[in-house]
Amino acid sequence: MDMTQIKSCNMESCAYNMEGLCHTLGINVGAHAECNTYTHASPKGGFWEVKGGIGACLSAECKFNDRLECGAPNINVAGHDRHADCGTFEARK
Repeated sequence: MDMTQIKSCNMESCAYNMEGLCHTLGINVGAHAECNTYTHASPKGGFWEVKGGIGACLSAECKFNDRLECGAPNINVAGHDRHADCGTFEARK
């Protein structure tokens, strides 16, 4: 299984966001589909040449979750109530 990549992130205040992309090696998605790696810090972190991926996903209710790994083709991270969420989350049926 390959690491799922982060296609976009609109959390401009995150230290790892550069030009709408995540530049940390991997984020963790929490139980409520939130990005647990989001951090508001200065200066910026991460590396330009790195495209962010999903290290672990604890959102057991997501249809893409397979043994705590993300099986989606890619994800989008978006703001929700002043925090970052996995915008690709879909509840299991």
